[in-house]
Amino acid sequence: MQNNNPIVNGKRDNKRIWSLYNESLVRRMKDILDLRDIRNYRHDLGKQNRKKNGRPYIIPDKIIEILARIRAVFNASFRSLESYMRIFQEILGIPGISYSSIFRRIRKIKVPEIMNPSSSVAVDSTGFKTTIRGDWLSNKWAKKRKGWIKLHVSADTERIMASRISITMEHSHDATQFTRLITGSEQRVFADKAYDSRKIFNILRNNGSEAIIPLRKNFSTLSRTSPLRGKTAREIRKLGEDQ
Repeated sequence: MQNNNPIVNGKRDNKRIWSLYNESLVRRMKDILDLRDIRNYRHDLGKQNRKKNGRPYIIPDKIIEILARIRAVFNASFRSLESYMRIFQEILGIPGISYSSIFRRIRKIKVPEIMNPSSSVAVDSTGFKTTIRGDWLSNKWAKKRKGWIKLHVSADTERIMASRISITMEHSHDATQFTRLITGSEQRVFADKAYDSRKIFNILRNNGSEAIIPLRKNFSTLSRTSPLRGKTAREIRKLGEDQ
């Protein structure tokens, strides 16, 4: 699936290329709906039922995987997925199934384990609320703030899939989880300024990995126990911070 947020550096940092962004959104559904899987569903269904004991499937796993992708990208409910199946049934003649069957089939999807290590990963984190109430409601009724849960993720940039995760409370700094998110065999590691530390640069240098990490403002060009970070700082200063 294509990148849905293409940006370049222009007069303003992170200027969006709107033509690419619009095209990526237009192509999103086309990327999710693999027409080959839809056209060949009878062949896939026969192959899947060939060695199955008991009641045969009426929908192959590849169609269920399409529904799972729709749910993941658009946060669609299972009842909405049943609506998609009714559309497929009317247009393409694919048998319809209930939302409860879709739920059970999605839970049974076997995700193949990727044994080959990732050569290029991106590391980042995000936060999740532990309660649905807002801050205004909490303040009004003097409820104790529940806080956030932080999800730290490293993702394979070539296969577009998560490779490692770590979960902490909100006060845990991003950089503290870095070593848990890499294997040491990566060729390139992408991260934001939260991971700009001499320790992380030293880890990547020892692993032989290329560190693609922007430095914080007012960075020093001195090595100060981190030759790789010092070298990166000098190269940025030489080329200009906006390059």
